[in-house]
Amino acid sequence: MPSSTPSPTRERIMDATLELVLERGFGGTAVTDIEAAAGLSPGSGSFYRHFRSKREVFEAVFERELDRARRHRTGFERGPVGGAAEAALTRRLLEQLDYLAAIRPLIMLLAREHGRFPELTARVREALLDGGIADEAAHLARDLDGAPGDEPLRDDPHAVTAVVVSALTGYHLSREFFGRPPAGVAPERFAAALAALLAARND
Repeated sequence: MPSSTPSPTRERIMDATLELVLERGFGGTAVTDIEAAAGLSPGSGSFYRHFRSKREVFEAVFERELDRARRHRTGFERGPVGGAAEAALTRRLLEQLDYLAAIRPLIMLLAREHGRFPELTARVREALLDGGIADEAAHLARDLDGAPGDEPLRDDPHAVTAVVVSALTGYHLSREFFGRPPAGVAPERFAAALAALLAARND
């Protein structure tokens, strides 16, 4: 069994696998390609001293990126943001956009290979999407507590948070795939507009 502490060579193989799969896809990446990109002699069998198969290294890469995503999320959940509701929400929404940028490799792996590895997609959905919505609903409820128009959030915080997460994800993916924000709206403007909608008084 591989060591729980990856060796430098093992890490190079994982880094090379991530880069190649994102570029070529799992099916278009050969073990010899991974060996060459990791600085090993292609066809020498060096890869197999660290991983039994291409699938095993892909799953190791996936686990590493999922762990990084979890640790990054833990790092920014520091309790109440404080201040006026809209300003607090804007700062938290910007944190969420930064988080999506930080876990880009994991998102791109899923976009590339979710059909091939549905069980891995399900794990990310449960850990980061469903779990993240539950966690963030509590944060939003606290930040908006007593603010004008907070009734919908109190009534169905999970649904409101799902809307927020969908908006943030759509904004992030638009930047990724089209190379610029929707309509050229900068992250600060986007976060402020979304915060204003959440904090606004109901008509």
